[in-house]
Amino acid sequence: MTKNALMGATSFLAAPIFAAVGVLTSTTMSDDAASQVAAFADHRSAMIGGAVFQTLGIVLFLAGIVWLATAVAPRARGLALAGGILGVAGSLVILFEDGVVAAVPSVVSALDPAQAAAAVHRIHSSTAYGLEPVSILQAIGCLLLALAALRSGVPRWAAGLFALGGFVDTVGFASASKPLTIIGFALLLAGLAPLCRSLAGGEPAPAAVAQPAQ
Repeated sequence: MTKNALMGATSFLAAPIFAAVGVLTSTTMSDDAASQVAAFADHRSAMIGGAVFQTLGIVLFLAGIVWLATAVAPRARGLALAGGILGVAGSLVILFEDGVVAAVPSVVSALDPAQAAAAVHRIHSSTAYGLEPVSILQAIGCLLLALAALRSGVPRWAAGLFALGGFVDTVGFASASKPLTIIGFALLLAGLAPLCRSLAGGEPAPAAVAQPAQ
């Protein structure tokens, strides 16, 4: 196993764990301005800690996607390229959104609850925050990379769990559902464990080549 493969696989495996800890630590996943202001006012440490863990998770996931796209490229260059680009784009949108939300604790500290809720509502209504639907590109990228991983010898069930987990956690975040989001992370981890072991453990077995008749 090369150093790059070890680092990429480790990042990928750690990503859903950090993200799950972040979701469980946060007291709310709601985008409602009043709910966020109340959560940061009453549980500031938990909300900030949860945001930090979730940001670490997406950064590690971003690194994992880059590694996976590189690992499966020799067998499925087109799928690897498309999946890598979409997965990175979707992850960057999520990371950008996390950066926007990072301003909420300062707003809550500086303003009274009503003013803070109005300010947070303006943040959520901004054009920048309107990029949220684009985060679905991450799940689509995971699906394409899962298809590419199949061509590299990854077990079908592992690739399926990886792709499914990417969509389930996306739906969980969109619906502000902690249980659904955690299930998505669990599916991701269940698929990533054999996927990373298969791809990082060594080069895929060479494709069979027809031998000329003697």
